[in-house]
Amino acid sequence: MKVWQSSGAWTTALAVVHVAATTLFYGDSVRSIVDSGILFAVDADPALTTVRGAAFWYVTAGLLLGLVGLMVLAEERRTGRPPAGFAALMAVTGVWGILMTPLSGFWLFLPIAALARWNRSRSTQDRP
Repeated sequence: MKVWQSSGAWTTALAVVHVAATTLFYGDSVRSIVDSGILFAVDADPALTTVRGAAFWYVTAGLLLGLVGLMVLAEERRTGRPPAGFAALMAVTGVWGILMTPLSGFWLFLPIAALARWNRSRSTQDRP
């Protein structure tokens, strides 16, 4: 499978962009965390927990998405197809995110889900 056809590779790429964009979208949050010494910083000052939490959860979601993408990529390399359920996971998460915040990157989960479904069904058809 070519990398550009891999739902795992696209998920990992989305995660990299997500983490890299943290300072763009949550620069004040990141600066506040760094100024507080990073470790234990999110809850260190109750007045800043919400501000700091935004960057923390944005980065954490990106890192988790990256780990999922790498696991899917490994499965695609091993078997030639994404794991069962990955397409549904991405589709449901994408729809949930879109319903909660339509002006977001959750829309990007849908083409990844479609690619994973297509790769899984194509791979199943190729098997004897």
